[in-house]
Amino acid sequence: MPRALTLMLCLLALTAAAREGEPAAAMLKLARHRVVAADFVQIRRLADLDMEVKITGSMVSELDGRLRWQVNSPVPSVTVIDREKLTHYDGETKRLAEIRQEAFPWLKVLRDSLDDWLSGDPDRLARRFEVTMLPPRSLHLEPRDATQKKLYRSVEIELAADHRSIAAIRIEEGAGDRLEIRFSHVRNDPALPPEIWRMPPR
Repeated sequence: MPRALTLMLCLLALTAAAREGEPAAAMLKLARHRVVAADFVQIRRLADLDMEVKITGSMVSELDGRLRWQVNSPVPSVTVIDREKLTHYDGETKRLAEIRQEAFPWLKVLRDSLDDWLSGDPDRLARRFEVTMLPPRSLHLEPRDATQKKLYRSVEIELAADHRSIAAIRIEEGAGDRLEIRFSHVRNDPALPPEIWRMPPR
């Protein structure tokens, strides 16, 4: 499956806010932050190879759908997704690659998922997912759309203890791989220089 989709799905929930004891629909009301930034540790379990891969880095998510995903180790890279394309920079080879939506329809699935999450509209999200609340503070999502089901089977979102951010997201992918991303140092509406969106990065 497109790895960028898995990565970005993990960003989408970072603006979530909830209250202990409220039903699942209430937990889906997202905070109205323009920009969310965070550090992450990503662990991917590869079913075919029976091994784990650990990745560390940072991310920035804008309300308009632009996303920046920076990997620091083991192989440095930067991926930016906007409304029309995905741009990837390989820090080792210094090569820049671009994938446009018209050539790869899964980018539209990614964009639609992002729009759903950042809309802050629980009814809209419920149209695409079966949502179940898992005590004490997690949500289990199963996609309704057949195309999404091919990419990932389910998503579990674990809220932080204060319900102000996401502590972790666990994804079971269509091919059987599993991905967990744990977030730290979540910043809401941080002051960011515009050049962070420049590709290739400086």
